[in-house]
Amino acid sequence: MKYGFSLSPLVLTIFLVATPTSFVRLRAPAQNTGPKDQAKAVAGSSFEGEIMDNDCAEMGSHAMTMTATALSTPDLCTTYCLRFKKTPGKLVLYNAATKMIYQLDNQQEASFFKARKVKVIGTYDQATKTIHITDINSVSAS
Repeated sequence: MKYGFSLSPLVLTIFLVATPTSFVRLRAPAQNTGPKDQAKAVAGSSFEGEIMDNDCAEMGSHAMTMTATALSTPDLCTTYCLRFKKTPGKLVLYNAATKMIYQLDNQQEASFFKARKVKVIGTYDQATKTIHITDINSVSAS
């Protein structure tokens, strides 16, 4: 005698057919690429700076956090700020020369370069100050 899930495919089918599409999202909605959105984004730009956490970027360096927590390297400082603070941070690109902070859309790709000087190629959205990353490369610290 079979009990249990013998009706589950039928029940699942009825649920999916009867459920409004606003509850079951099968695909992400299409991006609006009208002229208004294109005016906000600068395509194919390159940006240089250091990948660091947003808290240290706002202060301009890792020095204060490293001193307060007795951390020895910027890499450890970035890891500390991302994982162990009460409000975890995000990785950003900080350009020390211009004092500009750029948000990064792909945190996972940026995590491979934390506390390193890099060149980021991507599309810059001026409204959100976010770089939509196409490529990241380390640059020599000269």
